[in-house]
Amino acid sequence: MEELLLKPFASDMVTNLETPHDAPRDAVEAGATTKLAPASVSVFSRFEDARDDWLELFALAPASAYQGYDFTRAWFETLGKDQKLEPMLVVARDANQRPLALLPLAQAQWGPLRIALFLCGKESNFNLALVRPGAVFDDAAIRRLLTEAANAAPRRPDLFYFRNQPRRWEHTANPLVLLSWRPSPSFAYGAVLPFETKDLDARLSNARRKKLRWKAARLAKLGAVAFEHRAEGARAVEIVDALLAQKGARLRAEHIDASFATPARRDFLQRLCAGAAASGALETHALTLDGKIIAAYAGLAHRGRFSAMLNSFDMHEDVVPSSPGELLVHALLRDLVTRGFTHFDLGVGEALYKATICEETIELCDTIVPATPQGALAAPLLAALLAAKRKIKQTPWIGTALAAVRFGLSVRRRGQGSRRAQTGR
Repeated sequence: MEELLLKPFASDMVTNLETPHDAPRDAVEAGATTKLAPASVSVFSRFEDARDDWLELFALAPASAYQGYDFTRAWFETLGKDQKLEPMLVVARDANQRPLALLPLAQAQWGPLRIALFLCGKESNFNLALVRPGAVFDDAAIRRLLTEAANAAPRRPDLFYFRNQPRRWEHTANPLVLLSWRPSPSFAYGAVLPFETKDLDARLSNARRKKLRWKAARLAKLGAVAFEHRAEGARAVEIVDALLAQKGARLRAEHIDASFATPARRDFLQRLCAGAAASGALETHALTLDGKIIAAYAGLAHRGRFSAMLNSFDMHEDVVPSSPGELLVHALLRDLVTRGFTHFDLGVGEALYKATICEETIELCDTIVPATPQGALAAPLLAALLAAKRKIKQTPWIGTALAAVRFGLSVRRRGQGSRRAQTGR
């Protein structure tokens, strides 16, 4: 079975559906002189067994805040709890048993198939392995690593599916996209922050600055306006609760996700609020009107990069015209620049407001690697589904048509609900 990951046929079955772009071959940091190769691979099913290796590599490796130990474990014990996932924490070591790489994976059952995925689901905008600077993982080494991980797992996965991986991170090539990769359905948005706050305004057109001033003045006429940054303790929990309530109400109104503001999500965010800063504790930011939270942002800070996870705004008709969410994000950017942050991310997914704030689109990749004959049969089907999803996401008229259909269905459901209420049925 080991040969499945090493022979070319498994890769060809996936990539024949779409010709991949050439991926960078050098996964070693610039200037590294000592090249480290893996000597052994271990697989752990308990977080505590991988904790020391995890913390060591997270402090050294090019990684986002979404790879933090506390973040990942909090997700698994809350939002991931009902997904029947089995942790598959893969650690590669050198001859001296020093950890070289850690893959924070879990196995999920998709029908008859067992799929190895990155932990944290949609809550992770960037999925990366933790790789020690100087460690060498080319195509062959990655395939050997995954083969040994599949062999060592309590139950062998049929397929490795690595989604939403940046091709590069912190100027370093991502070794997991050295395999036969394809573009993810969506990309992420980011911005390089200037050294001074005055340079933030310079990025906006005169018309945009004027409009923001008008919105701020309009909001100020309604009451006392204040921005809060990096709330702590009970206040951070209050902001989280307001964010969940506001975002949940909007998603329900648009019939997108009626179950967003669940107890599990609240528990997850509360745990992050109380987390250790070294592991990427959640930061909360808010805009208040006469003391009431009318907009909120929550995100993770790591190595000078702020990654926004969630945002919300009050949908009251008096507040919406002032775009409180937009006002808050500009205040957040000023706070980050003052603190010396260098990057700002708005996460995965297309949205007009993201393009107005971020000048960079971050290319994301998906990798599919079969590990059994069943996985080799399923890989082309999964690749075709991902290609179709990308086509829909990246074709404006298709997205517009689907939005119109969704809106029509929501209107119809509201009408049916109104008729049932009138008839008492």
